Amino acid sequence: MSTQSLVTQNGEKELPFHMSYIPEFVQKKCEEELNETPERKKQSIQELRKILANEKATKNIFFHDDLLVQYLRQSKYNTNKALNQLRNLNAFRNKEVKIFETIPDEYFSTKPSTKYIIVLPKRSPDGCTVVLFQIGKWDPNELAFEDFKRIILLTFLQILRDPMTQINGFKFIHDFAGTRLQHLRYCTPQNLYLFYYISIYCIPGRYKEIHLLNETLVLRILWSVIKRFLSDKIRDRVSKFALVS
Repeated sequence: MSTQSLVTQNGEKELPFHMSYIPEFVQKKCEEELNETPERKKQSIQELRKILANEKATKNIFFHDDLLVQYLRQSKYNTNKALNQLRNLNAFRNKEVKIFETIPDEYFSTKPSTKYIIVLPKRSPDGCTVVLFQIGKWDPNELAFEDFKRIILLTFLQILRDPMTQINGFKFIHDFAGTRLQHLRYCTPQNLYLFYYISIYCIPGRYKEIHLLNETLVLRILWSVIKRFLSDKIRDRVSKFALVS
């Protein structure tokens, strides 16, 4: 895909997901909104690396600069917040080793259920990465729930290596068309909180918009549970294109 911006009929720039450059407006956002300067970036990386090297749980782990930058950008260069998230990630990884295991390549060619998550080829006008979830395409009898979780986690860890996504964040579209009772059994408070905890306290994602489409029984029950532990900030970013009380 070309790395050049396309221009829509209304004159707005249309950015592809795959890009080899950072547009000027995104560079400005990184400086003004995320507080990043070359000097602060260098100093903050050194500060995080020094602290992590002196902690028992992380002293034997080498943290690449690009990983540290992900957490610094998400925290707007609040090193204490970035440090806490890195600690959470390390603790979670030690506790849930299997969820970080790789997915066999053949799964994606032999199991249609893996197609429930798609990164759209075009970004939103403000540069966000747009991710479409179609949970109704997931067949638990074909793809185990443990693999379902692994695909989500590893997909986001991979996407977050992209500087454009680090700076601009995500916009999610959750389409619940086709969800059935077989999906409902996995919507336990424990499972839903696990996804929330990973997303908010472990992964350095910036979540700008969350759109819920096609109300079903699964969506109604899921929302009634998950809204109880969502922060006000996240709840305010949820748009429901169906009647969800």
